[in-house]
Amino acid sequence: MKKLLVLLILALVLAAGGTAFLAAAAYERDMAAVVEHLAVEEYDAASARLDDAAGYLRYATLIPYVGKKVDHDLAVHRAGLQYWQRQYDALLPRDADPVGAVEGEPADVQMFVANAAYRAGQARATTRDTSMQTLQEAISGYLTVLKADTWDERAAYNFEFLARVRDDIAKGRRKTLPPPEKLDGNNGQAGSPFEPTNTKAFEIYIPLEDAERTRASEAGKSTPNARKG
Repeated sequence: MKKLLVLLILALVLAAGGTAFLAAAAYERDMAAVVEHLAVEEYDAASARLDDAAGYLRYATLIPYVGKKVDHDLAVHRAGLQYWQRQYDALLPRDADPVGAVEGEPADVQMFVANAAYRAGQARATTRDTSMQTLQEAISGYLTVLKADTWDERAAYNFEFLARVRDDIAKGRRKTLPPPEKLDGNNGQAGSPFEPTNTKAFEIYIPLEDAERTRASEAGKSTPNARKG
């Protein structure tokens, strides 16, 4: 009887472990599909697979470290999904300091919120005053990201760039913020072949051989200058 009980407990442990591994594999499969759909801008499909992946969160919460990582990944991808669809108002918390409201969230989520705050303000920055207000709010947002435990080079670059833009507007070198770029997607502007340049102005230097370098280093001979007076 005792032996049977031990076998039963062992079978339950193995069954639980197998279920956990299957759930982990399904979660990783769904998250990989989310990344693929985001890369080709299939946002509806990405949202659906993200919902499927979120269904495994209840299993992950039973394991402390794994549950925290899963929750982190889901939050980052949700924020990214809203940002790349330009749903800035949906991404921003209803708070005077949007980035400060998500101070406890992962740095990647804070970064998406800071970017969304700038993009949302950029569309309304049509005057000097509104531009300065947008810049100040965006700079404060990136400063919050920089105060996190994880250093983010993107936040540092955006912070310095917007600080210089604010200085240009304050000193009259720029009137307002540039309007939002009208892009078809999130992959930037398409490249184009560079314009051919005229190579006649370039001088070509050919390295000297050993013997040539020896002769070139010798002092030249010339007639002495005539003495005057």
